[in-house]
Amino acid sequence: MGGAVAALVVAVLTVAGPALMVYLDFWFFLLVVNVPGIGFGIATLRKLPDPVEVERYIRYTWACTFAYAILFVLFTIPVVVLFMMMLLLTS
Repeated sequence: MGGAVAALVVAVLTVAGPALMVYLDFWFFLLVVNVPGIGFGIATLRKLPDPVEVERYIRYTWACTFAYAILFVLFTIPVVVLFMMMLLLTS
């Protein structure tokens, strides 16, 4: 049960990245919210009596969380490059 709760907590914490970007007025970051990971985490907790299902859904939750992290970095790199270019052009 601890692994299921940890996977769900980490999936929910991944909402902090897009929330920060929305605060900075980068609304397109809402496209990469980890909704599948959160959904699989909730499904994991609902399947607790069946250990085979729990293990499978924990793997799905972590896979979605890692895929989300990769997508977030890929979305963040162009934003950082544009920010650095703006700083260089205004100097």
